[in-house]
Amino acid sequence: MTQPALENIIAAVDIGTTKICTIIAEVKDKEINVIGVGWQENTGVVKGAIANINETTIAIKKSIEKAEEMANVKVQSVIASISGKHISGIKGHGETTLSHTKLKEITEDDKNNSIRAATSFFRPADKEILHIIPMQYIVDSQDEIEDPIGMTGMKLEVDTYIITGSITSIDNVRKVIEHAGYNVVDIIVQGVASASAVLFNDEKDIGVLVLDIGGGTTDMIVYYKNAIRFAKVIPVGGQLITNDLVSALQTPKNVAEDLKRKYGIFTGEADEKDETITIPDMGSSKTMEIQLSKIAPYIKLRVQELIKFVKTELEKDGIDRSLYSGGVILTGGSALLKGIDKIIKEEMDLRVRIGVPLKEKVVGLYDIVASPEYATAIGLIDYYVNFQIKSQKTKIYQGIFEEIWNSIKKFFIDNL
Repeated sequence: MTQPALENIIAAVDIGTTKICTIIAEVKDKEINVIGVGWQENTGVVKGAIANINETTIAIKKSIEKAEEMANVKVQSVIASISGKHISGIKGHGETTLSHTKLKEITEDDKNNSIRAATSFFRPADKEILHIIPMQYIVDSQDEIEDPIGMTGMKLEVDTYIITGSITSIDNVRKVIEHAGYNVVDIIVQGVASASAVLFNDEKDIGVLVLDIGGGTTDMIVYYKNAIRFAKVIPVGGQLITNDLVSALQTPKNVAEDLKRKYGIFTGEADEKDETITIPDMGSSKTMEIQLSKIAPYIKLRVQELIKFVKTELEKDGIDRSLYSGGVILTGGSALLKGIDKIIKEEMDLRVRIGVPLKEKVVGLYDIVASPEYATAIGLIDYYVNFQIKSQKTKIYQGIFEEIWNSIKKFFIDNL
C-alpha cells in the first residue's frame, strides 16, 4: 500500500462518554478522503467530562493506533472534540472605525479588529474561548452581511456567538492527547463538529436544531442564517436508557444495551411484531420472557424527558421556534435507536431526520463512516478545514495579548 503524503493528513479524535473514535483522512481541496478508522471503548469519561486521565489516555492511544494501522501512516498531531455541561455560549458585539473622513475598503484586518472588539469584554478566570462565530456584520448600519471584505464604509460592526468551556476540562483534553503521545492542533466542541458534518446548506440557512445524542450527553446546536446562534450541552444521553432497562428488567447491563440497540422503541405499527424474547436474570442462571411492548415505555419515557430538558434550555435562552423551523436533526450514537425520530417528532411537532456525514463531504471509506456515530469525527475535520478555526483564533488572541502587553508597558512608562 502506497503511503499518503503526510502534509495532507489530518487526524481527528472524538472523545465520547462510551467510546473513542479516530478518523484519519487525506484532505485535498476540502475533500475528506477517509483512509483510517479506529474505535475503542472507554470508561474514563463521565457525562462528557474526563474523569480518569489514565483510562482515557490508554483508550485514545489504542483508537489512534488502530486508525494508523488501517491508514498505513503515523500521525503526530490531532484535532480533538470536547463536550460536557461546562460548554456554554454568549453573544458579543464589536465595532471598529474604518475612517473618520472618507469611505474605506474593508480588509481581513478590519474583520479581525471588529471580532477582537467583540471579545474584549470576556475575561472570566475559569473559562476559555473555543469558538468565535460571526453571526452578522454591519457596515454603516447595513446589517445581515455575511462577509464585508471588499465593501466600503466608515464603521464596521459584528455580532458574534462566543462558545466557551471550562479551562480545567479543556486542559484535561489536551493532557490525555499529549499523554497518549500526540500534539493537539485544535479542540472543537462536539456539537459544532457534528453539525458541520451532517447539515445541508439549506438547513443552515432556514434554521435547524441539531441534537447530538451520545452515551452521556446531548449537544444542542441551533443554526440559523448560516451561523450558530445557540450551543448547550445537557448531561443526559443513551446510558440512562440502558440503566433504566437494567433496573426495570433486572438484567445485566450488556444485555440491556443490546436490547436497546436491537429493538429500540416498539410503536405498535402494522409492520412491527410484538415479539416475546428471552433474557437472562441478573446474577443468576435464570432467564425470563418479556414482550417488546413491555420494554418500550422505559425507553420512550427517557426520550420524552430528554426533549423536556431540550425545550427548557431553548426557552431559558430565549431561542424562538422560528430559529429552528427547518426541524430537528438527530445524530450521535443514540440517534440509531429505532423509533427515536418518531417520538421526537411527536414531542416537538417538527420535521425530524437522522443526520449522517454528508456523502459529498467524504470519499474513501464512506460506507464505514456513513453513520451518526461518526458524525463528530468527520465534522472535526470538515469544520477545521473549512473555517480554519486555529488561524482565526490565533490572530484574535494575539491582538488581545498585544493590547494587554501595551497597557502594561504604558503603566510602567507612566509610573517610572
